[in-house]
Amino acid sequence: MRDIRGWAVAGLAAVSLAAGAAWISTGEAQTRQDPRATTTAPPRPSITALVARPRGGVDWQAAVGGLRQSANVGESLAANLNREQVDKTAVPILLPRDPKLTAGARIYSFGDYYTITADTLGGGVSLSGTTTTVPAGKPLKVESGPEMLTVQRTVDGQLASFVRFGVLYTVEIRCDAAGDPRCVDDNYVLGLVGKTTAVVMGKAARQAAGLGG
Repeated sequence: MRDIRGWAVAGLAAVSLAAGAAWISTGEAQTRQDPRATTTAPPRPSITALVARPRGGVDWQAAVGGLRQSANVGESLAANLNREQVDKTAVPILLPRDPKLTAGARIYSFGDYYTITADTLGGGVSLSGTTTTVPAGKPLKVESGPEMLTVQRTVDGQLASFVRFGVLYTVEIRCDAAGDPRCVDDNYVLGLVGKTTAVVMGKAARQAAGLGG
């Protein structure tokens, strides 16, 4: 299993929004264990980073609208995620409408930040959502579109970020082989962004949205 700390830091460190610095630190992460799995549990992740908070907060009205549009699709896709981690996540969770991808996914929640990882043949995918961001190390390729979509080539893949409901989301594909077509250009990651529309809310998010626990 990949080092979760590497996934989480890569997902955050690629994007920067408006200024105003603050510090965040970690929470613990857990996953629902597949009884057929033989791998050991990952070490507790640790993130401490200088962050800048974007203007405004979560647009809960829009998020609730997205939740209703998702109907039961989001909950179905999230069935294999650790429910305790889902419930402690205080932002709307976005999942790709791809049951095969989410079937083996693992979630790690830090309250106002979460990361989800999933293994794929010859690589892996990570998704994250946060109300805080870290400054990017280099300029990003900015795509046109209403969601402030950006795409960046990483060492071993492609990373896209966008804003929805006032939350910064990232979608990343990593490939074991340098010539893997999913990572050579941004077509695959942009297609995955297009599918990442199913909204899931746990207890903390529902309470913040005024829906109760």
